[in-house]
Amino acid sequence: MKKKEYVISLKMEDLTRELLFPQRSKEYMVLESTSDNMQIQRNCHYRASFFGVLLAEEGISYYRVGDYEYEFQKGDILFCVPQEVFKVIYFSADVKQKQIFFSIDMLSDAGFNYRSNDMLKNFSNNPSYIIRGEQHLYRRLAFYIKELAYLNDFKNTVYYSNEMIWHYFSLLMYDIENYSKNFRQQANFSSREEEITSAFFALVREYYVEHHDVQFYADRLFVSRKYLTKVVKKAMSRTPKEIINQVLLIEAKILLKNSINNISQVACLLNFSDQTVFSKFFKKHTKRNPSDYKMDDLF
Repeated sequence: MKKKEYVISLKMEDLTRELLFPQRSKEYMVLESTSDNMQIQRNCHYRASFFGVLLAEEGISYYRVGDYEYEFQKGDILFCVPQEVFKVIYFSADVKQKQIFFSIDMLSDAGFNYRSNDMLKNFSNNPSYIIRGEQHLYRRLAFYIKELAYLNDFKNTVYYSNEMIWHYFSLLMYDIENYSKNFRQQANFSSREEEITSAFFALVREYYVEHHDVQFYADRLFVSRKYLTKVVKKAMSRTPKEIINQVLLIEAKILLKNSINNISQVACLLNFSDQTVFSKFFKKHTKRNPSDYKMDDLF
């Protein structure tokens, strides 16, 4: 019988459990990962409940997020957002990464309002992506992460540890947003277009199961369907419908790989009217029948 893949849920406590020293804060952690101590196993699917910033110090790795495969190499910066399904395909023997992971509570502790802050909305509602060739940004982030690692180690005596943690974490977040704003300005996005695109992603993450139609999201954003399509396509090079379908397909693949779900149940879980409609949708976008995909080991 072929091996069935599944998605492993990752929580902050899963990572902190492996640490060999006590931490001041359980809401963030810094890791120095190599091929010898990498906690993420190759070719397993994961879904994390926290944010992450990864710096590639040495080596090369390949990973998949949804249907996209990425190369992560020395000097790159990788941003990860919660609830994305990812898989590490390969990492070289000399791989070395500096990683910081943090929770939504960590953002609140640092004085950021997750629900209303535009910076955090942009960070959390866009797909993970890699920045290359930004040496100054890389060095600044590496410095902040190094300081945050030192401050979180109880063995180090720091009288104003909480205040300093908030300070360096805020600098980390603001540097990320500064780069993001510069990038968006170069792409000639207006603040209104940024707001609509971020809000659209937030709504899709919340309602993609119940609502597959673009009109629902346009109505929630108080814009026309035509305008929403224009704005999202400008920002993401994909239409709103393509994005909704992609999110549905990723979740469908996950559910199909779960041996306890039959195709009819998957169709019901994703709010398709019946199995036939779901099967047509799946085959249209993947060129494969759900039954064939379910029997295959490939994700």
